[in-house]
Amino acid sequence: MNTLGPAGIQAFQNRQIDPAIASHSGIYTGSSATDENGENTVIPDPAGNIIVFPFIDGGKAVGAKYRASGKRFWQQKGGRKTFWNADCMDIEALHDGREPLVIVEGEIDALTAIDCGFRCTVSVPDGAPPVRDGERPEDLQDVDPEADAHGKFEFVYNNRHRIKAIKRFVIAVDNDGPGKRLAAELVRRLGAARCSFVTYPDGCKDLNDVRMQHGVDAVVRLILEAKPYPVKGLYQLSDYPETPEPETYSTGWPDLDPYLKVWLGELLVITGIPGHGKSTWTLNLCTNLARQYGWRIAIASFEIPTVPALRYKLRLAATGVEAKLWTRDIVSEADRFIQDHFTFIDADPTGEDDDDMTLEWLLEKAADAVLRFGIKAFVIDPWNEVEHARPKHESETQYINRALRQIRRFALKHQVLAIILAHPTKDLGKGGEARTPTLYDIEGSAAWYNKPDHGVVIDVPDPDARETAVWVKKARFSWSGRKGEVTLQYLPEIEGYQSLYGLAPVWKTTNPVSKGAHHA
Repeated sequence: MNTLGPAGIQAFQNRQIDPAIASHSGIYTGSSATDENGENTVIPDPAGNIIVFPFIDGGKAVGAKYRASGKRFWQQKGGRKTFWNADCMDIEALHDGREPLVIVEGEIDALTAIDCGFRCTVSVPDGAPPVRDGERPEDLQDVDPEADAHGKFEFVYNNRHRIKAIKRFVIAVDNDGPGKRLAAELVRRLGAARCSFVTYPDGCKDLNDVRMQHGVDAVVRLILEAKPYPVKGLYQLSDYPETPEPETYSTGWPDLDPYLKVWLGELLVITGIPGHGKSTWTLNLCTNLARQYGWRIAIASFEIPTVPALRYKLRLAATGVEAKLWTRDIVSEADRFIQDHFTFIDADPTGEDDDDMTLEWLLEKAADAVLRFGIKAFVIDPWNEVEHARPKHESETQYINRALRQIRRFALKHQVLAIILAHPTKDLGKGGEARTPTLYDIEGSAAWYNKPDHGVVIDVPDPDARETAVWVKKARFSWSGRKGEVTLQYLPEIEGYQSLYGLAPVWKTTNPVSKGAHHA
């Protein structure tokens, strides 16, 4: 029978580990010897000064690690790569989650945990991956899990079936560069959702340090209070900072505000039959936001050339004065207002550059506009004219879902109002029956209703009545409005809108082009 001799007993007592725990774990002392082939080996010897840590797997010794004075370590040649104390992974309490598997970096730390009551503790066989001086563990290349069958983490691969059945892990490796790298590699293989980490007291590098400096209770608390590794995309309520509801902004038409208040970070989709004024209404909305709040707005217009057509419409919206009454001063001030509040996304103002304006290109330029000009809103008019680079394997429905998610993420990331104008399908009104379109009538996908935070339909029920119906078909959040219809009077002389009930737009009480011009 292999015996733990006096040298081994003293070594474990020096580490405040019960020698009986070590002996029960199969650890014994030995001496150097030469085998029949002339190779150096270690034989059991109660009087020896070499501590032998056998690796028991499936009830059999499959390898061994040797420790001699002077912190000299080596392993038995040809041994199977496995955890030290691997057979504890078969304990049922690990499979139903009653106990975690504690993983440490060395056998001394494993015995420390076992001595403190955590019987389900294993140690990695070869220590931690190296981290050279000046290197940061998080900057080093990951070890490829595909190479685990014969690589540094072969011990994980050899126990993959056992690991799969275990519910919880506590990673308690050394608190140094190599230990942090080892922890990261283990978590990659075990899954962050199953792993927790320990936080060592100041001045402690591992579990045995905690035992030596702070006692058994400190080790127990350390493991029991291990914190779950963060899992990206998975949070508890306490992980969220306290934030108020987003600030909402008036459209500039007081009677529309109960139904529609915009906010930074949202996606607003606007549709309507061509010729019913959705572009004109959107330009007036943007002008109101610029005037009231000092916003700068980026516009990607594909059907209305910036000069002279779009400039003309913005001059009307900015001044509220019909063109025949414009003076040089009115035009000059209007252009100054446009210069201060509007940015135009275009391939080339001269028309010489014919680059494809894909969605990715547009979002890249909009991001540039956020950095360069601090834009608060971004308009695509219309969606149908964007150069859509849809992969062959992707259906139109899949593409639109992905594209709208991409735009919505852009709006949230950059805290801008994203506005998309989209034409309804040409099938609308077939059979001679005219009707107001819905978001579902936009060509391509039901995502046009599902993805936006607000969905608006601009409709002209009777062209002779000079009235425009603004239908709010979707308002995702109650604090930003509700479904409903508001009719605005259309003023063709200025291509503008005002309330039918005598409520003037907010800006009418101020200088029409200078209000908000200096706001941040």
